[in-house]
This record gives sequence, structure tokens and C-alpha cells, in this order.
Amino acid sequence: MTYPAEHFHITNALYREGRFLLMGEPAFTVLKEHEDFYREFFRASFRLTLTITAEYALLKSSKDQDALARSICIYLAIFCYELDKEGGTNLLEQLAFETFSIADWEERFEQSSFLNVLEATPKLKSGEQRGKFYQEIARRGLIERLGDDRFRFTPAHRYFLEFARGVNLRARVEDVNGG
Repeated sequence: MTYPAEHFHITNALYREGRFLLMGEPAFTVLKEHEDFYREFFRASFRLTLTITAEYALLKSSKDQDALARSICIYLAIFCYELDKEGGTNLLEQLAFETFSIADWEERFEQSSFLNVLEATPKLKSGEQRGKFYQEIARRGLIERLGDDRFRFTPAHRYFLEFARGVNLRARVEDVNGG
């Protein structure tokens, strides 16, 4: 069988490295061109679901206990809360377009009213752990590191915002339905 160009890069990034493929990467373009093939390939080969948007692609499993995804959701929730507390411009625009200082955010996290939540989350419990966390989410394609102290979010952060929105909507429906 002949596989599409970039097949190795596509399977390596999505399956082996567990990272997002981002718009602009040659492998992302090939993946979009062969979307049906890759949906079936990952389903049949690994029992994983391929999700592709206009800006990123990722593999999802039915596994409920993903410590990294949980940590990312907690991190983003606290990050967004602290960012929104400042007021200013649109929160979604800030996440999409601004760059952030890790040192500044470490100060904010240490002063946050949600510090206890960070401390209860293994990947976020200390500045040292969060340093490793930044390396991991950069490797997975959620952020782009800009030197030692600065970073910006890639479009992949929207996946977690959509997930949070879905959780919020489900909670509202359960409240309305009394359950």
C-alpha cells in the first residue's frame, strides 16, 4: 500500500508524540487532503478518533483518565480567571494573540485564590512542576515558547475552551432538569 506524503510525520506527531498538528505544518495540509483515509486509518489501527478543525488536528481516545488533559483544563481555567480579573480586552483575543511571561504568571499563580487547586494538581503543584508542564504543553503543540520566559498559545487552546464550554452547557442542562 502507498501512503500519502508526510504519512510518517502525521502518525508520529498525532499517535507517538500525542501532539496537535497545526495549520501551517506540511503534515497538516496532507492530513486535510486525505481526511477520510486518516479517520479510518486511526480508527481501524488504533481505535482512536481523529478530530480535524480548520486550525488543528488531534487524536482522541475513549479513555476518561488523562492526567495531562485534566491539568491543561485546570491550568486554562485558572489562567482565564486571573486574566479576566484584570479586565481589559476580550479574553479570547488575548489568548489568541498575546504573548505571556512565565515569570509574571508564576507570581499571579502564587497570589491566586485558586493556589490550593494548583497545589492539588500533580503537574501544577509547584513552580518547578509548572516549569515542566510548560515544556510538555509546548512539545504537545498547545503553546509556542518564545525564548526562556515568554510563550503564546497556539490555536490548539481552542480545543480545551470548547471542551470547557461543553462541560458548562452539560452542567446547566443538568441544573435545569434537576439532575
